[in-house]
Amino acid sequence: MPSMKPSIVIETVTTTGSLSINQDICSFSAAQLAEFVEATTITIRSSVCPGLTNEECYVRITSVCGSGRELRQLQASPWQIEYQVISMFTCKVASCTSAADVEAVSSIANAVSSAIRDALDSGAFLAVLSSNIILMSGLDASLFTCLSAWGITEEPVTDVSASVGTGRFYPDWIFQSGTCLDDGNEPTHMANDESWLLDSLEECCERYFSWDTNACMNVKGSGLWYADVFNNVCVTDCDMGEGNTCGGQANGFSDNLYANPRKCCETELAWQFVEFCEAESFKSACYGGSGLYYRGDSVGVNVCVKDCDPASGDRTCGGLVEESWVVLHNTPEDCCSHEYSWIDNELCAARSTHSTLNKYWADKTNAKCEDDSVVPTDDLSTAMYDSIEDCCLYGLSWLSKGACFSASGMDSTGLGSDKYYIDFVNKKCAKDCVGAAPCGGLAQQWNILYNTEDDCCAELSWISKKDLRVKRQMRDPEEVHHQRFLHATATLAVFAKVQQMLVSTNSTQIRVGPRSCFESELAWRFVEFRQAESFKTHYLPGHPCPPCYIDYINEQCVQDCDCLAPCGGVL
Repeated sequence: MPSMKPSIVIETVTTTGSLSINQDICSFSAAQLAEFVEATTITIRSSVCPGLTNEECYVRITSVCGSGRELRQLQASPWQIEYQVISMFTCKVASCTSAADVEAVSSIANAVSSAIRDALDSGAFLAVLSSNIILMSGLDASLFTCLSAWGITEEPVTDVSASVGTGRFYPDWIFQSGTCLDDGNEPTHMANDESWLLDSLEECCERYFSWDTNACMNVKGSGLWYADVFNNVCVTDCDMGEGNTCGGQANGFSDNLYANPRKCCETELAWQFVEFCEAESFKSACYGGSGLYYRGDSVGVNVCVKDCDPASGDRTCGGLVEESWVVLHNTPEDCCSHEYSWIDNELCAARSTHSTLNKYWADKTNAKCEDDSVVPTDDLSTAMYDSIEDCCLYGLSWLSKGACFSASGMDSTGLGSDKYYIDFVNKKCAKDCVGAAPCGGLAQQWNILYNTEDDCCAELSWISKKDLRVKRQMRDPEEVHHQRFLHATATLAVFAKVQQMLVSTNSTQIRVGPRSCFESELAWRFVEFRQAESFKTHYLPGHPCPPCYIDYINEQCVQDCDCLAPCGGVL
């Protein structure tokens, strides 16, 4: 019979746990890894042993990267860190079998498991771990941005419970627990035939539960990752509600287990973009996308967009990439060259990053060049030019450089050739320059240029020399106005007598006025309209008008004089 005497016996309760984070700590240098292990140890103890002394509760790291405490980086275990939480209390009775002692063991075990689970689920564990990492001089805190962690704890072991076990395992088929036991309660036929019994749990599980050795070895779940294909994420092998990432215990027949969610995503959910799948599996709120660029058509944008969340306020974000078929590029320039090769690369990159582009494009509708940083083009297929000179030369090749500059709002002074071209509208030769007469404005691309005015005038052989002489002589606008005024005044009296003579002789060659001219010679035209066209200016009231003749080219009647309209030139 167990002793029920008051005890001074100390019972030890050991809870084993495993932990991993989403950083490859096994690639750290030995010094960095040692500092990380120290930071992790301090974090675990602060989670499970608050207010307790080291004699009452302490944490011991048993394995790092699967190598044991020596910190050799072999990664044989699926867990990065394996540890033990060792708690001690004084038993009520010497045998440590009283109800209070049993309750104490259960309470300690539950407290450790709950503390670790709650710290991981709430983010408190990561917050403390991050703070401890920052205090470690050998660790780069930026490596642990957007940190995630997961882990499990196993059933506690006490020094009393260890002595109860027989160390001989048998399959529990009677109570169908799905595992092997060593409690000495094996059925009679197994007790009588030791071939049923095995020396370790692993051997027993492999022999009798080979279809699901994971569940046999880990009654509470392995804490490893498997694919939840219905929700396109990976979850941990543990009972629902035991942690944020728990998806229930894995199916030994269909679920493959992985040490981390990234490997699970890459292997089992290949259609998912691995970074997005990993973040969703961690239920991480800090994942902001890869920052790479992809084709924007899928989100209604005609250029490249960045893999990031628009809620961040970044205008270049097109949304988080979820599918693996989306092609990602390191820079907007790379994305544009591969995905939008028909768009000028600099234009595409500028629109992708919402930045200005100091280049020019040809507005062919309005025959001018525009600075894209001032007036952005809506046509992304348009050619872009480094300078307005190139834009005018290649984009609006039918315009002269001067005309293009002038239309584009640029200073065109000095751009003329100082040669001469034919001004067909005004039936004269004009100089290719900007300014007062004889400058007639800048020549167009199609204008033929002549070295001298005489060479140009020689091409106007159908215009009388007298008319050309008058046009050449009257260069300055003020001089033109004065000469025309004197000419009109001098000829009024002469034409008054000519008019009287024509009326008396009933001449049909020259008409007295535009209306008479129209009614006789251009009767098919609307008289009132054409008369108004002919009388663009008026002579003084009471003075007779010079005689008129027909301008067949413009279908109107003009007066036989070299004055302001309605004069049509001297016959």
